[in-house]
Amino acid sequence: MITEQNFRTLLQQLGFQENNQIFEKKFSKTEAYLKVDFGKKELIYPENKGLIINECQTCNFSQNENFVVFECVHRLLEKDYLPKHIELEPKIKSGHGASGGKADILVKSQEKNEKGEYKPLLLYFAM
Repeated sequence: MITEQNFRTLLQQLGFQENNQIFEKKFSKTEAYLKVDFGKKELIYPENKGLIINECQTCNFSQNENFVVFECVHRLLEKDYLPKHIELEPKIKSGHGASGGKADILVKSQEKNEKGEYKPLLLYFAM
């Protein structure tokens, strides 16, 4: 399990560079980046590169699940997924008339639908 206590070690193993309690990794093919600010206890995603964050509930150290989401986004960026094809905490509808809920990560395909939006490819629910 990824916890705040072992998260720093994991980031080092994944190739993040540390500078004044901020860990950062850049992904040259997509010009994306990921950052972790241990001082502020923030998980920082490349929103300026198109990654969408609907709610910032996974952008902090409040739950171990957030570290799992961060590591999953890291793996997607390592596989050269573009930030604009990744969305955090999207609202989803489930069932007939249900109010729905939220997924942790939505990965979109490179194909657009008739509205010009990227088609959903997969949903991830961290547990």
